Amino acid sequence: MAPAAWTGLFVAIYLAVLPMADTIALRNLALACLLVCLAWQFRSIRGELRFGWPILLWAAYLLLFPLMADDHQTAWKSLGGQWGRGLLAMVAGGGAAVILSRRLPVGNMLLVLGAISAAPNLVHLVMFAWKAVEGGSLPWGYWGRETHHADLGYAAGHATILLMAAFMTGEKRIRWLAVLLTLAAVASTLAAQSRAGVAFAVFGAMLILVPSVLFRPLRDNRLVWRTFGLGAMGVVALFVFAFNVDPRWHNLTSELQPGFLGQPVQIECEGEPAISGAVLNKYGSLDRAPWAVEGIVRGDGSRVVLLRAGIELAASHPWGSDGSRQAFQKLLQQVCPEPAIRMAHTHNGWIDTMLAIGWLGAALYLGVLLAYLRQGWTGLRSDGPVRSWGLVLVALSVFWIVRGGTDSVFRDHMLEMQGFMLAFAASAMRLCGRSKA
Repeated sequence: MAPAAWTGLFVAIYLAVLPMADTIALRNLALACLLVCLAWQFRSIRGELRFGWPILLWAAYLLLFPLMADDHQTAWKSLGGQWGRGLLAMVAGGGAAVILSRRLPVGNMLLVLGAISAAPNLVHLVMFAWKAVEGGSLPWGYWGRETHHADLGYAAGHATILLMAAFMTGEKRIRWLAVLLTLAAVASTLAAQSRAGVAFAVFGAMLILVPSVLFRPLRDNRLVWRTFGLGAMGVVALFVFAFNVDPRWHNLTSELQPGFLGQPVQIECEGEPAISGAVLNKYGSLDRAPWAVEGIVRGDGSRVVLLRAGIELAASHPWGSDGSRQAFQKLLQQVCPEPAIRMAHTHNGWIDTMLAIGWLGAALYLGVLLAYLRQGWTGLRSDGPVRSWGLVLVALSVFWIVRGGTDSVFRDHMLEMQGFMLAFAASAMRLCGRSKA
């Protein structure tokens, strides 16, 4: 095969397995092979590969951070284990775009990338259907081969952005395929009973549709308004259905409110005694709010407590800790060696990044996402393929900035997803702009 064909093959494998559980070895192998392909073609792409100063500052900080960290050895391991792979994914995404973006029309390219990104969701739906046939009923909450429903949500979020962009910019013959794949991705999160997955898959689609309504549409006005109208009705129907099949939606507000009670670090350290005291102070009796303690320990209230505890720890550790995934646990154990409530992280990407690599590290990564957002916004003022990639770049940047406020997504394979696809869209947009000029 030609070098470009090998590049396309490894991009497909990498994107397909990237959000999947238990594929670390395969995704690392695919990334390594992709980087080898790019090195093989370096002479032809070196003049087109560009990374702005926010990305260079981010990379420099990550390389220097282990020298400043409390635990140098763990910080170096973390650099190789997650932060460094995110940087390599950016290089791979930018280089792959140089080689592949001119091979297909932009709409077709977006459709292919979206379909590959939705691979985990499609596999899940097949397994869900098979289990339904075997069991004679719909197995709501079944995750298929995944170990957590969140991975299905991450895949669906990326897929809906790319597929809806293909719908808005592609040829008529591919539009309905893009719609069907979008519906399949959303249906997967619904079947897995992933609340965040459903919400952010819809959010990703809206990030494409809303700019197409507010600004000069990529296609004719009738297509945009019809799609927006049908999409709005579909969203309402989707959430009504989700509310009926997943009882956790019913208690969302009541479980969040108690999370604001008491001292968060004390609650994490002492557990129910600290929670009971806070509930008694608020409601006068545990019998008047029996759901409050349960909500803080196992329900959505625990997320609020974790967020507040993370903010307190970040305020007292502005330079972070050792860059590891376990930063929250380690810093909490400095306060209480045996926390009564053990959580892996704060369920907030920005707080977890502050705890791992400091306020400056979190600010620099926010700068990277904002830089991509600014690039995309500039592209929205152009026409044709440049505007299409600009729309994708804006949507992806906003998606991950907001998603980081609700879960710990700036780590592991999620960081690779962001780096690869953002760099790919930015390089493709720049190349389309040059060819147009």
